[in-house]
Amino acid sequence: MIKKKADDIANPIIFTEERRIRNMHTDQLEYFVAIAEQGSFTEASYELSISQSSLSKQINKLEEELNVKLFVRGRRQLMLTDAGRDFLVYARDALRNYRNICAELLKYSSGGTIHIGSVDHMGKVGLTTPMASFIDKFPENSVHLEVERSSARQVVEWLLEGRADICFTARIADGVRGVSNLDVYDLSDYCCSTLLHDEYYVIVPEEHEFCQREYVDWEDLREERLMLLDRQHSVNALIREAMISRGMTPHVTFECNQTDALLRMVADGFGITFLSGRIAASEYEVRRIPLRQSLSRDTYMIVPQEHMQENDLTGQFAHYVEKFYEKNAGK
Repeated sequence: MIKKKADDIANPIIFTEERRIRNMHTDQLEYFVAIAEQGSFTEASYELSISQSSLSKQINKLEEELNVKLFVRGRRQLMLTDAGRDFLVYARDALRNYRNICAELLKYSSGGTIHIGSVDHMGKVGLTTPMASFIDKFPENSVHLEVERSSARQVVEWLLEGRADICFTARIADGVRGVSNLDVYDLSDYCCSTLLHDEYYVIVPEEHEFCQREYVDWEDLREERLMLLDRQHSVNALIREAMISRGMTPHVTFECNQTDALLRMVADGFGITFLSGRIAASEYEVRRIPLRQSLSRDTYMIVPQEHMQENDLTGQFAHYVEKFYEKNAGK
């Protein structure tokens, strides 16, 4: 029998522990610090724009990798363990050092201003978080993001005209008819990325008969009073065309450019409307009902191909945003 040296026995254990620690990543540290500072998984999930369940999974994974408990989870109170308090000090230092390293390296980029065209509801589709964290990676005041908001098609036109360096728009598609609101544009020289996928729902008052159904069909809307986002919004025309193509005349009684106004009027019983799932989330007394053969709504990033270079600030931003959404897919 071959006798092993003490070093031969110890080394695999050391290697395993080192590999375990290397599995940690900065996102986990940011999640941990946010929870510790907020004192709540719920509040931290709002701040980080991810679901509470995804946040909990990441912390469980972090605790497994460290082989310690970081939090004591009570019914009403969340507290750091002794190990958690010690780890908080190191986590903050690690994140600070990481940001300093990023800033030191990224300062070799030219910096400057990125002109962004975007649809409304940036927060509800999670755009504000990567925008803010991207700026933090650069030396102070070296990078500026100038955001101008308008309708889905208007921001694309700004991009084509050179008024915007990048745009975040909504690609609204009718899968049955095979058309979308962006079909009129030639985007062959542009990189287009779907960041988020969503669908349109029928939004009704809580007492509406549709609330008893799992879903509704377009034909069920024949006699309904419709309230829509106005005609500068692509969804207006697509809804009208979807109904006309099915042999119906849409009874549109009200149009405006504010979703809050539509939600309030639906809650008050003046009619029904159409909104995507993320946008429809609100405190109003309304219900969202799935629509069979619904319209899809993709949060779409469009960038000129010429900007998609490593040393191009707009390209760096586009890659950063894309990576952010890939990491948070399904959260």
